[in-house]
Amino acid sequence: MLRIGQAPDALLYSNLDLREAAEITAALDTAGIKYSSRGDGSTIFVSRDEVGTARMLVAGKGIVTSGSVGYEIFDSQSVLGQTEFQQNLNAKRALEGELSRNIMTLRGVTMARVLIALPERALFQAEAAEPTAAVVVGLGGRDLTADQIRGIRSLVASSVPNLKPTRVTVMDDTNRTLAAGGDEDGFSGASADRMKATTEAQLQARVMDVVQGIVGPGAARVQVTAEIDHSRSTTQEQRFDPDGQVVRSMATNGSNSQDTTGQPVGGVGADQNIPGGEAPGIAAQGSTRTDETETTNYEISNTTTTTVREPGEVKKLAVAVAVDGVWTPGADGAEPTYAPRTPEQITEIEELVKAAVGFSAERGDIVRVSNVEFNRELAPDGGTEANGGLFDFTKNDMMRGIELLVLLITGILLILFVLRPLLKATAGGGGGGMPALAGGNGVTALQTTPVGASGQAAAGQLTGPTDMEQRLDIARIEGQVKASSVKKVSEFVERHPEESTSILRSWVHEG
Repeated sequence: MLRIGQAPDALLYSNLDLREAAEITAALDTAGIKYSSRGDGSTIFVSRDEVGTARMLVAGKGIVTSGSVGYEIFDSQSVLGQTEFQQNLNAKRALEGELSRNIMTLRGVTMARVLIALPERALFQAEAAEPTAAVVVGLGGRDLTADQIRGIRSLVASSVPNLKPTRVTVMDDTNRTLAAGGDEDGFSGASADRMKATTEAQLQARVMDVVQGIVGPGAARVQVTAEIDHSRSTTQEQRFDPDGQVVRSMATNGSNSQDTTGQPVGGVGADQNIPGGEAPGIAAQGSTRTDETETTNYEISNTTTTTVREPGEVKKLAVAVAVDGVWTPGADGAEPTYAPRTPEQITEIEELVKAAVGFSAERGDIVRVSNVEFNRELAPDGGTEANGGLFDFTKNDMMRGIELLVLLITGILLILFVLRPLLKATAGGGGGGMPALAGGNGVTALQTTPVGASGQAAAGQLTGPTDMEQRLDIARIEGQVKASSVKKVSEFVERHPEESTSILRSWVHEG
């Protein structure tokens, strides 16, 4: 009944920083709002009717910041008297706080802290070192996918000048490295293992769905082992097509030459050597030469292909599938009989499995489908597993048992503390007489008249006192109480006249 008269509590804030929780409780105390803190003090509850007022109060004071400081750091600080180091430090703190708040808005992230390292350019250096960043996220037991990790790294890198996504380190609250800074592929050992497990689980579920549709539920076991390539590579290829020739330019050069030099006729004798002798004869002789050169330039078509291979490519698959045979129920309660599957069925299942996993002989994939007899106990009707032992309870069985136990306890309590007193009261009122109210000399007493054997006594007992008599008794009692009260007041006035006078004066002054 006390709990019903109170307003139920409602959650105000949870997962608070302890410093912020202390500031919130102080603000609630000042405003006169009752609250209760639970857990380690990071969860605060208030009355359901005052949740809106409390949140408006806290929001107006700007207390809840999840332990981070954003650009509001410049609202309450004066730049006068600050050094350049202090200004740069405040700017970095504000940027880190804003990034932490943005990351906490992402789905699945309950906490975030960001640290940014902005190296300064040293003396006699043309450029400063590359900035780096570290991000710690709280996931509450969840896991982030590779795309979500890349999104966080890109968010931080896009907010800091000259910061590359590969220079951002991401860790979770369980000390796992989700992405190490400097990894070009963006994957660490933990993320690589998760990607491998995810790929294997997806392929295993796909194969299990196909095989169980043929052999039935519980008649197949599938194991998939995948080898994943976590490296990023870029391949550039240039090809020339000799058949795709195109004339680009043509040049023709020509030259003509002629020689008209004479040649002597006859031999040289003594007459030609004597001074004044006859000169030898000269015969005219000429030659002509013509040269022509033609140059043609061809353009050969070429193709340049750049291929970027992202991490996560499957390098090799190994699939092992074990299928049970066919169980035939025995007649008239006889034991079921086992029959192996035909080679044609095994071959057909193997082809379906290869198509489901994307089998590639070039990668060296291995797919094995074998028919084996499963080691399991069979029920008399055959083909199904026998019931478990006496204490082989599942989770649903335990929850059902707890539910029945709670209902049983509730029923017992209801019988003992509700139905039993009602039955007693009903039985006592019918056979033990009815109480009557009587008053005298300021004392109220309950009188009970036992029921006699005659019907007149019973009728008189059931009638009881009239309403007028009860009202007269109540008025007599109230009058005696008032008389005793007046008597006590008069005795107090006689004993303490000065105090009584001061009390009367204060009453007159207030009136």
